[in-house]
Amino acid sequence: MKSDECKSCEGCKAECCRYVAMEIDTPESLEDFEDIKWYVLHKNVNVYVDEDYVWHIEFITPCEFLGDDNKCLIYDKRPKICREYDQEECTFHNEYSERYSFKTIEDVEKYIEEVFKKGLHKIPDD
Repeated sequence: MKSDECKSCEGCKAECCRYVAMEIDTPESLEDFEDIKWYVLHKNVNVYVDEDYVWHIEFITPCEFLGDDNKCLIYDKRPKICREYDQEECTFHNEYSERYSFKTIEDVEKYIEEVFKKGLHKIPDD
């Protein structure tokens, strides 16, 4: 964590408002990786594996109500998911790294060769 001080959005560039990420099933076969390849063929779509080996699809697209000053233009009416966003988990206040990131088909194929086919592919604990 960067600091134990009170968490605020002051100085943040609103990274949390510039993408949408959703958990996806962990690929378990070569056929499953065909979906991952298809996802990353699309502009501004990535797939990543977090620190706990959970797979996500990520759409790089800013919220249409993010102001030029990186503040919410509908703050008092923002959705519940925004209201409940935990600043303790925020990348602005914490060090965060992804285990794997896929932005191209080549990234996926490299993972298949160097991780999946060698039996190093992990399934997250439930």
